[in-house]
Amino acid sequence: MRQIFSVRFFAAVGAVVGLFFLLTTILATREVIDGGGGDTVSVELHKIDLVDQVFSSSNGQFRIGFDGLAEGNTDFVIDSSRTLHVVAGTPGEMMCPGFGEIGACAVVADLLGEAVVWFALVPMGTNQTVRMPAIDTLGDRLATLVNGWQVGFAPVLDRRCGDEQFESYRDFRRTFGDDFTAIYDIDDRRLSAVDCRVRVAYAPEPAVTTTIDSTITPTTVASGS
Repeated sequence: MRQIFSVRFFAAVGAVVGLFFLLTTILATREVIDGGGGDTVSVELHKIDLVDQVFSSSNGQFRIGFDGLAEGNTDFVIDSSRTLHVVAGTPGEMMCPGFGEIGACAVVADLLGEAVVWFALVPMGTNQTVRMPAIDTLGDRLATLVNGWQVGFAPVLDRRCGDEQFESYRDFRRTFGDDFTAIYDIDDRRLSAVDCRVRVAYAPEPAVTTTIDSTITPTTVASGS
């Protein structure tokens, strides 16, 4: 019987399928925000499983290298019974100028079980809060920030914007763009408020245009003190 499909044919099909899965994987882990003028900014998505205050580090020489990887192992002391173990080579970001001072920083971590997949050290806020970059989109359970972090959020976010009123989050975002801060409450383990016209030092440069999630309801951002 004459061979209908050659080895070359199956190899070509396999290459196409492989390319499809590769592109699917890349798109699933990256979000592109339109920056205007034909430029785009890619941010890596990190599902944040832990946000907590760090009181000390077991390695006084701990640092993150220019390659973005932890140089050496350390245990971040969270409280008397909890530590977060970071091994050398773990991807991370150092964004806390006060690192080394007791309680000056908070750790933001993407975990796989108890293992740290990725982490960042950021300044600790007041009253058990951590200030984060602006919210880009809101899904069913997670808010995606403009720097790619994905964190839980309260059903109603306290809006610290003075007397300004907005009919919806879409209207709020159209007015402020990325010019606001998301506030994470460590005790509640979720975003609880937004602070208008204030940006954290480590936030990415604001996009000229922003992506708006069409599924967001008008009650997402509520007025507050």
